Amino acid sequence: MDKPHRLRRLEDLARAIAYRQALIRHECWPRTKLDELQERRLAELLDWATQRSPFYRELCNTLRLSQPYALQDFPIMNKKTYMEHFDEIVTDPRLRLSQLQEHMAHVAGDEYYLGEYRVLTTAGSSGQKTVIVFNRREWSIQEAASMRIASMMGVVPFSTRRPKIVTIGSPSPLHDSYRLPLSMDIGLYRYHVLPATAPIDELVQRLNLLQPYILRGFPSMLGLLVTEQLQGRLHINPCIVAGGGEPLSKELRKQLQAVWQSSVFDIYGTQEGLRAMECNLDEGMHIFEDLGIVEVVDEDNRPVPDGSLGHKILFTSLFSFTQPVIRYEISDMMVLAPEPCPCGLPFRRILAINGRNDDVLYLQGRAGRQVAVHPVHFWNVLESFASIRQYQVVHEPDGICLRLMFEEGNGDIACSVREQLAQKLHTLGVTCPSIRVELVTTLEDRSRNMGKWKNIVSNVNQAVR
Repeated sequence: MDKPHRLRRLEDLARAIAYRQALIRHECWPRTKLDELQERRLAELLDWATQRSPFYRELCNTLRLSQPYALQDFPIMNKKTYMEHFDEIVTDPRLRLSQLQEHMAHVAGDEYYLGEYRVLTTAGSSGQKTVIVFNRREWSIQEAASMRIASMMGVVPFSTRRPKIVTIGSPSPLHDSYRLPLSMDIGLYRYHVLPATAPIDELVQRLNLLQPYILRGFPSMLGLLVTEQLQGRLHINPCIVAGGGEPLSKELRKQLQAVWQSSVFDIYGTQEGLRAMECNLDEGMHIFEDLGIVEVVDEDNRPVPDGSLGHKILFTSLFSFTQPVIRYEISDMMVLAPEPCPCGLPFRRILAINGRNDDVLYLQGRAGRQVAVHPVHFWNVLESFASIRQYQVVHEPDGICLRLMFEEGNGDIACSVREQLAQKLHTLGVTCPSIRVELVTTLEDRSRNMGKWKNIVSNVNQAVR
């Protein structure tokens, strides 16, 4: 690595350490002071966007918006629209989508674009990839948020024994599960990133050599690894296990705790900068509200009350000034806690994330109309079978296919699964479709979605009729 590049990375990390001190102070604030911080930063963001972003400047003129701006005055942006207007949304005219895509095609590590930007992309598991750009200051805030997550798990930086953190995530430096550890691996922690797309035997071999103190990964991968431990091929003893990027079920959590006797945490994050971390009191996940604003809304974009399940969320980043993220639509179906957390942190909590709204399957109902079947109904049935290591629900025009990876000696499981799912669908008012069970040894190629796993796949037009 050339010296100037390493020096820039060190400068970014030093700035992140300073930002982390500010984040620590925010954690002790009363809620009123946090609200004031959000209002101030939101005003700065909206002022900047309407001055520097051609898209938002034109919007301001068209709608005749005037200061002080209200967040609800700004349009909701889905991924498709966001990418169509990318060149007009960014506030640096040197950033052009076509040139960024050319840069992304050649990124192999922690390279900067124009010496000052890091470029990422979403996994595209929802069908649309989004390109995300951070300048060096914004990336330092991302690193500071990562330090906050580590601290909330009990990992203190600058300790005499630098903890070894192994992340099994995306194989691509265009994903933050790869890029953040890579950018911070210069003295603060001992980071190792293993690709979730690697064969399980190879991952087992690497983990046996590394012996992680902290093991982080997609829950679907953690489920496979705990099975390897039970079957005697994996021999590790992590003190902390953290899942993220996919739902962490109660059943898997219990299994991870039982097998490794470790502390288990759930982490929520998006490429766009939204972060949430599980409370130590097991009271849900705290949203880092000093860095962003989350609105939980229904199908018609109306706010839902705390304690109720939303259809999607709208995210506004309070630190992304290069590429403003304002009321950006994310398909996760979320429930926020109605009460403050007893732990004392001022941040609101996520009580549940029940999959994505594009994971809802629409099946023919007995009353003649389609019935929206939430993914949680499939989870409840399939995760009740301890011998199922992994699964995928595939909605086909002729019915439902359940693709199951299971432990040896459980070949009679197919009939029981089919009967329980049919019963569940019947109670929901569904005319039971054909249910086919495939017992497989491997499932979807993880490289398609940067190592992420998709439990629910539909090959059917999901429009409700």
